[in-house]
Amino acid sequence: MPNYKTELSYLISELEVGQTTRTVKCPFCFKQNGDFAVTRVENGLLYKCFRVACDSRGFIPSNLGEWNNHIGVPHVSRVVQRTEEYPFESHIIKLNNEHINFLKNKFGLTDEELFLNKIKWCEQTERIIYPILSENGNTKGYVCRYYKELSDKKYDGVKSRTYWINRSENYYNVSFPYRREYNVDNIFILVEDIVSSIRVARYEQSIALLSNSIPTNAMKFLIGKDVVIVLDNDATAHALKIKNRYSLFFKSCRVIAIDKDPKNMSDDELIEKIITPSK
Repeated sequence: MPNYKTELSYLISELEVGQTTRTVKCPFCFKQNGDFAVTRVENGLLYKCFRVACDSRGFIPSNLGEWNNHIGVPHVSRVVQRTEEYPFESHIIKLNNEHINFLKNKFGLTDEELFLNKIKWCEQTERIIYPILSENGNTKGYVCRYYKELSDKKYDGVKSRTYWINRSENYYNVSFPYRREYNVDNIFILVEDIVSSIRVARYEQSIALLSNSIPTNAMKFLIGKDVVIVLDNDATAHALKIKNRYSLFFKSCRVIAIDKDPKNMSDDELIEKIITPSK
């Protein structure tokens, strides 16, 4: 039997605290498709396979002590239960006034939008936590964003990190901003990041792709729908490629070229440059 502890423990020295890799093959189901995550925490490594058929998870201490394995077993160690879903879940707290005022001033977000979209703060990593929400408002993961104005920590070169915590094999791998309901017959405006999706959602249904591409799983949701692609101002050419590749699957598909990210637009600019042309 392979020594899985040795197989993964080298990552203790390669990853920084809070950093996650998905390039490793799962040592339990032997799949290497990005669904096996290993995260460096202060006292070792957390690992989890997000394939429902596998669902292996556990903790490897940095002193290479005993494993705390969980392979379809209800009971796991206290350490894994406390931290397995996100490296510093116990450190995720409410936004304070400084954080709230920063997000209001920088992106024009309202108190209600911050609350309904469950935006919080990680006191360990000193990053804003943007939950990745399903259309029903369930948290599927987190995007952890560094802002120099809010952090005293030295910038590590990575502005955003994404962690999936509750994702099934069939999940769309996108984020839905809070809305009371989604109407599948209405337009869906696709943007790149969560903040932009929240701003656009004031006027029309929107989805954050969490990248500049449409995840394969998301096509199961978007097929047959009216879609408007609005990516960041440096990705318009890529948006056109997406349209050419997938347009046959949509009821309709348009690309709107913008000169500013939606999250950085005023409400008047959003209406003029995105909402009105989408109708």
